[in-house]
Amino acid sequence: MGNYIGNIVWPTILFIAIFIPVFITYEPYIMTNTYYNISSSIIQTLNSTLGNPVSLASTYLLGDLAPYLYPLIVVVFITHRRDIHGVVNEFGFSWRLLFGKLTIPIVLALAILWFLISGLIPLTVMLPQVSLTNVLLLIYTLYPIAISEELIFRGFILNKLLPSSNSTRPVGIVHSIPAIVISAIYFTVAHLPIYLAMYGINDLLTVAYILSYILIYGLISGFIFVLTKNVIPDIIIHWINDYLSIMVFIYLIH
Repeated sequence: MGNYIGNIVWPTILFIAIFIPVFITYEPYIMTNTYYNISSSIIQTLNSTLGNPVSLASTYLLGDLAPYLYPLIVVVFITHRRDIHGVVNEFGFSWRLLFGKLTIPIVLALAILWFLISGLIPLTVMLPQVSLTNVLLLIYTLYPIAISEELIFRGFILNKLLPSSNSTRPVGIVHSIPAIVISAIYFTVAHLPIYLAMYGINDLLTVAYILSYILIYGLISGFIFVLTKNVIPDIIIHWINDYLSIMVFIYLIH
């Protein structure tokens, strides 16, 4: 397995450390069938903190997976305290175009493929007019959501799962597939509690349907990371996707 999987121990420990607290957080909604509305919850939280800068800052700094990202950054800095380049590599910021000049067109094609699958491309021209709440949401879907989730699941977890490579021999797509699949599964399962809270255990078909889309996104974003060995393209795609998804839910469904 050494040719296909790198370090599976620390990614798995991190995944468990994330999943258990997240499940405990949403367990009251799941067990009581008190349906959780993630879009309304985020909007209400942002609006309620507008008059309190400290509360607003804490909402951004402690939202989504950010609380798990900070100790991870500290640990990585400690273990690479004499090698800043090593810190950068640990979080997937080392450009390495797998297919040379063809890499960027392939990444763009994969991004477009995802937005076609998700059905969000036609909605890019239907963004609501600018308001303070929407600006706050635009920032929130970038950080903490997109940045913290991508740094953890692609930048660190997938990066660790990939078989070892060197500067002259990047990890190929075929050898990367097991790592991409495992990281996508971790990413999908980490979202299970919140969607159980949203739809309840009595509507597992809907939950499974949504999780299948998350799994597809996890696979596509994993391939993009392997192609570029850089987490930034995934952050941008994740950011656009989540912002549009919440806007669609708020303005088109309600």
